[in-house]
Amino acid sequence: MRKQKYKEQKQPRRYYFFDYLFWLGEMAQQHYKGEPRRPDGDSMLMLCIMVVVLGPIITIVLCFDPPVRDFLVIAMIVGCSVVVYLPGRIYPPSRRKAVMRHYAGRKFSPARCYFFLFSLGFLLVANIPLWGTVLKWIDKTIK
Repeated sequence: MRKQKYKEQKQPRRYYFFDYLFWLGEMAQQHYKGEPRRPDGDSMLMLCIMVVVLGPIITIVLCFDPPVRDFLVIAMIVGCSVVVYLPGRIYPPSRRKAVMRHYAGRKFSPARCYFFLFSLGFLLVANIPLWGTVLKWIDKTIK
């Protein structure tokens, strides 16, 4: 029986909403060169992580008993500090280059960038009372 040679096919990369937010942050950083407190790709992604993951987790953790809550709060602080102090680990250089090439032809709009930035910030603030209300309703329903 004769062996067949197979070509390795590269899987096309998929691009997600997080990639778009990363690109918006990087373009804002390039657009406002040298100005302090401008978002970059990592800060946009960190804000998304805080809104989507950490906001609900924090509100759920606050409903536990004090010993468990204290342990979970310390574990979350350690986990958050690891994520914050390892910039560039969320998106390795190869992924960064691929995302920047994928969106290279797109026009950057500062208004769109700040719309996403402020809407994510608003969701972070609005997230905590909403989850607290939902957890109280669930607690009353169970009892």
